[in-house]
Amino acid sequence: MGRSRPRFHSIDFVRKTDFMRLSATSTRFGWISLACFLIAGSSGCFVTSSPPVAHQGGSSAESVAAAEKLAAAAEKMDQAAARLAAAADRLSNVQVVAGTAGVGSTQPPKAMTPEDFAASLPKATSPESPSPGSLKQRVDDLYKKFPDVPHVEILTELEGIEIPRVAEGSGKTLDLNEKLPVDLGNEHAAKNPKPAAKGDWVIARLNSEPKSLNPVIEQSAVQTYIGQYIQEALARQDNETFEFLPHLAEKWVIEDSVKLGADAPSKVYRITVDGGAPVATTEIEYKAPAGKYAKDEQKVVIQTLDADGKPIAKGWVGLYPVGKILGAPTTGYHNWSNDKGELTITGIIPGNYTVKTGGEIYGKVEDLPDGGIRVTPLSPENPLMKQLGDGQKSIDLKAGEFQDVQRETWMTFYLDPRAKWSDGTPFTSQDILFAYAVLNNNTVDCDAIRTYYADLTDCDALSPQTVRMRYRQQYFKSFEFGAGLGLYTPPFEFFKQRLKTQETDTSIKGYDLTLDVLTEEEEDAKKTLSAHGKRFGKFFNLDTAYNQSPLGTGPYVVENWSKADRVTLKRNDDYWLQERGGYLDKIIFRFIADNTTALQALRAGEIDFNYRMDPEQYTKDLAGPPDWFKDKYVKGEWYTPNYGFFCWNLTRPYFKDQRVRVALAMLFDKQNFLTDKMHDLGTIVSGSQYYFGPGYDHLVKPIAYDPERARDLLAAAGWIDTDRDGVLDRGGEKFRFELLLPPGNPIANDRAALLQKSLKEVGIDMQIRPLEWAAFVDKLKAKEFDLVTLNWAMPPESDPFQLWHSSGATPESRGSNAGSFANPLADELIEQIRVTLDPDKRALLNYSLHRVLDEQQPYMFLFCSKDLGVYDQRFRGVKWYRLRPGFDLTEWYVPKDEQKH
Repeated sequence: MGRSRPRFHSIDFVRKTDFMRLSATSTRFGWISLACFLIAGSSGCFVTSSPPVAHQGGSSAESVAAAEKLAAAAEKMDQAAARLAAAADRLSNVQVVAGTAGVGSTQPPKAMTPEDFAASLPKATSPESPSPGSLKQRVDDLYKKFPDVPHVEILTELEGIEIPRVAEGSGKTLDLNEKLPVDLGNEHAAKNPKPAAKGDWVIARLNSEPKSLNPVIEQSAVQTYIGQYIQEALARQDNETFEFLPHLAEKWVIEDSVKLGADAPSKVYRITVDGGAPVATTEIEYKAPAGKYAKDEQKVVIQTLDADGKPIAKGWVGLYPVGKILGAPTTGYHNWSNDKGELTITGIIPGNYTVKTGGEIYGKVEDLPDGGIRVTPLSPENPLMKQLGDGQKSIDLKAGEFQDVQRETWMTFYLDPRAKWSDGTPFTSQDILFAYAVLNNNTVDCDAIRTYYADLTDCDALSPQTVRMRYRQQYFKSFEFGAGLGLYTPPFEFFKQRLKTQETDTSIKGYDLTLDVLTEEEEDAKKTLSAHGKRFGKFFNLDTAYNQSPLGTGPYVVENWSKADRVTLKRNDDYWLQERGGYLDKIIFRFIADNTTALQALRAGEIDFNYRMDPEQYTKDLAGPPDWFKDKYVKGEWYTPNYGFFCWNLTRPYFKDQRVRVALAMLFDKQNFLTDKMHDLGTIVSGSQYYFGPGYDHLVKPIAYDPERARDLLAAAGWIDTDRDGVLDRGGEKFRFELLLPPGNPIANDRAALLQKSLKEVGIDMQIRPLEWAAFVDKLKAKEFDLVTLNWAMPPESDPFQLWHSSGATPESRGSNAGSFANPLADELIEQIRVTLDPDKRALLNYSLHRVLDEQQPYMFLFCSKDLGVYDQRFRGVKWYRLRPGFDLTEWYVPKDEQKH
């Protein structure tokens, strides 16, 4: 299964965006942190200064110098006036399309229907009628099919200046029905077809070394690439079709949650708020904290009760925004009281909320014509099954008998009884519960993973092979995360035995292990450690026996880790799923940071697979190819979801103006850079979804290189070189800023140098400041930068919340919205995307968001680049996939007569 973790370069960078801290003594809520900027449009006042006045009574030379200076300034002002006049002339002759933000506008693009837009277009620029089946026609049809999706038009002009667009771009999305070729480009394999055989090794290069192989406490990309052969998910994602298929779970059932009315005949529910009278529903005002610390946050204490005033354990409480509350989930906050019927709410977005309570049932929900619903239980373990009469398969609820429906939030997984750990121990539901306890243990170093499971409110073992999970509210990635829990599951029996013999913490040596919640006093009294406790969390973080050689259910096990050199995996011949076991006896990952050293190691036969080559090496160093390469190695290139970008800090005065950001997008020659520096090993992009994925709008062509139009827009925004020193200025401020550059990426260095040169040519002074990685990340998280450049990797369809929602735009937020982008329409689209399960509607919502980002240009979007590698031609079964990392070494094999080891 593909892991949905975004990363910067070679290490993952995921930050948690917590909306809510719920205490039922201390339950936490946070949307999954998966990508926003303060659009505070400048007033855009033009510079209108008087010429300098010569000093009276000065010398003749001084007078001459003053006169020359005056003349130069006058000439510059004449040039600026001409440029502004040209822009004004364009503006007077072009009809501005409705929905385009105006000069210094803080408003989002106006939502409009396709008919409104067609009527507003000037005849001279009206597009031709799209042909049936064209991309534009398909998008137009989607807008008609989903009229509630805000219709955003593509930016065509700004200040009367036409926006230049790159003509290139296939508009093609991934053909998931297309079978990928095997051994592409391997002429040796084509000429010598031979059957698959077990045996031999592969030595693959990685460019960095993980700190740990424990997938819970280490989330780097390299750990993921190694760990995919050790750890497995409940469902695996097919590398070609992206479909989720049975794996550790042989099947599953997904059902919808229905919240009944507070006065339902089955059971009456009431709530008290801060000790008030019991009510069925009420309204609260949640106020912003008076101070800056969590201790200053308001706490609302709620208790769930029955009709007799007795506490109801695990009672549902829903908080629904009254009106629009920026950042609050559109489907409401959904919470459950603890075993004592208590719930403390704190840390939510300030505003007024309607509070509701009621019973809950779940099943497959079907909408009825009269406004009611039909609920059909699907899983045999569903309690609703027992409430149905003989021959009854479902129940109907009338409008008013239910308060809320959240789709696809209950998941029941049925584990494959054959599944076992590499030490032979059966894989059971107890292991899944152990994972859930570990991930929710705040002492365990897994914040980046924990945030993915903050909305997984329940995980229960119904039998040794049956696990039931409940997600807080509907979310298009809930199944992906639920099934992915297996990737982070440690073996319960292993740790149970390990505690008895370990020397990591002698104070708990010999203790038993339990999933029950215990105090430290109870732990010592029972000589039993709770998986939820601090002492187990610290032990889990530090125990090298597991961190350096974790057990898994996968086809390979760790044989050896030679620090600063390599990790060796050996095939598990007792792997529980033999039909998916590997062919190679060993998979060896060598850690070689330097690209030149890695190429030398390949040439010397010290590695078999050089992964993550740079384009210069791949093309020029291997041009010909050289004699040492010929008849021995095969080139491979493939796409996985990624893009490169420049991120503007929108809190900086010069980047607040939309016109400036659009102008800057015209000052990087993407096409020439792609050709000259990347050797056409990539494609130019205009948005943040995967170029070949379902959420990318191919009608939005990237902004093209055009310095003259950029100068016009900068002049319209008031940036003019009034003193002829070669640097634009406005209101006495020079257009100067700094680019922070992370280490270890030659392409990033090249694009920084090109941008610096292009900006200088129009009068913008950009200085480049390289930083080592730790310092760079600190500056990024603290938003202490003007401009940064990075690469971002993601799943085929990503959740835009992490990067673009305005809740991450606050100065104190240290998440991934580093540039502080904030846009009301973007927020609306993002919030809808998260809860939209229909893939066509979700794609359209992503298209509209794509157009908002293109219009506002919070990033300068650059390229989706190819991954590049070279491998020994003796290997067969090689495919280049479209999920990270793009290859599966369990499929590689070497014919018997060509094996080296």
